[in-house]
Amino acid sequence: MRTVTIDVSDELSAELEPYRDRLGDLLSIALRDVRMAEGLALFQQGATSLWKAARTAGVSLREMTQYAVAHGVRAPVDEETLQEELA
Repeated sequence: MRTVTIDVSDELSAELEPYRDRLGDLLSIALRDVRMAEGLALFQQGATSLWKAARTAGVSLREMTQYAVAHGVRAPVDEETLQEELA
């Protein structure tokens, strides 16, 4: 295991205090959310498919689709997407 030191504001430090023993879990959850947000942004720009965005984020297509819908983005389902999901 590795130790990482970061500087945070006093306010954020106070908010993090109750989670002191679970900061690794908190960072993992936040990193997953950032990856999903970045993947969705690329999808919205037309730079990638939703399936590839999901793979990059390390989640299933279903999870990415649910995330997209929750953020007001509806992905068209085409034959290629269906084949990739079934593979």
